[in-house]
Amino acid sequence: MSKLSLIKAAANSALASVLAFVMVSTYSGSAQAQDHHAGGTRGPLVLKEQGMFYVGGDVVHTDWANGPRNGLFAAPRSGDIAINQMYVTFMVPQVQRGVPIILMHGGNLSGACYETTPDGRMGWYEYFARKGHAVYLPDQVSRARSGFDLTPFNEVAAGVRPPTAVPNLLVLTKAGSWQSFRFGPSLGTAFPDEQFPVEAIDELAKQSIPDQNADQQQPPGINLTPTRLAELGVKIGGAVLVGHSESGFYPELAALQNTAGLRGLISIEPASCAAATLSKEQIAKLAKLPTLVVFGDHLADVSNPILNWPAALADCEQYVAEINQAGGVATMLHLPAAGVFGNSHMMFQDKNNLQVGDMILSWIDEHVE
Repeated sequence: MSKLSLIKAAANSALASVLAFVMVSTYSGSAQAQDHHAGGTRGPLVLKEQGMFYVGGDVVHTDWANGPRNGLFAAPRSGDIAINQMYVTFMVPQVQRGVPIILMHGGNLSGACYETTPDGRMGWYEYFARKGHAVYLPDQVSRARSGFDLTPFNEVAAGVRPPTAVPNLLVLTKAGSWQSFRFGPSLGTAFPDEQFPVEAIDELAKQSIPDQNADQQQPPGINLTPTRLAELGVKIGGAVLVGHSESGFYPELAALQNTAGLRGLISIEPASCAAATLSKEQIAKLAKLPTLVVFGDHLADVSNPILNWPAALADCEQYVAEINQAGGVATMLHLPAAGVFGNSHMMFQDKNNLQVGDMILSWIDEHVE
């Protein structure tokens, strides 16, 4: 064999080895191979449509679009800017088999938390689309791709407003997340049956977005995200609205404003279901929509100064009972009671996230028209 032939043979062998490695990594690797139902997570994802849009928003005038210490870019300070808008990305599968689903993220997070798990597995955004649902993924108003009003920050920097007028910002530390999200009793110590991929805690930290919430919206103190979610439901012609944690009760708040675009409400581990504060009229309005409330495991097994999970569960159990007493259809899904153990507050990122996702999809199939 000539020298040139030997070189070509070696190159072809190397290329074959690379292709084999890529195929094995793609279809057999631990980060890619989760397949709760055969054919559910593999193969092409065929979409009819994919894109993004904004819901709502106000164009307002500001005299502080540019800060006083910005020497790199001499942009005009006065002009009109948009605030209070909500960013939404979406996927519509080619073959639709169920009602559209809106996935609303919680505190310190953006819609990215539903896209891919911290350890690289498929998130609910793609999985629900593979199961035939159009899926809409918003970022809370004044969070992430929804943007925020920079005016008060620049006003404080210029001395127009006092330092105390700077809007509050919040981000959870790794230790705070570990305990608040119930990965284990203390940072670095996981529960023996813990479902969250704790080895990827640093990747979860990278998903964190400083939480401004109502401090950054106009008028101050008004949380516009439930309003925008109700508007989104109408825009897309009806959907099941899912909320988590900080947004856990947003589906109900959106429904209290307008039920026209909502076909079902799902609350995943809200800090409260407001059972003690809702009026009979509000309960009656909420009872018109099927409702699911979901809680994970180890609720009483962490010392948590931020969230009292046993109290949250008890409050939501009372809420579910009141909805049912009012003639509605409400379900409490406490995963350990259903034989599913070890789930954290971040169940849509847990190692069994597709199993939990299937339980939610089954409830939708049974209760939402």
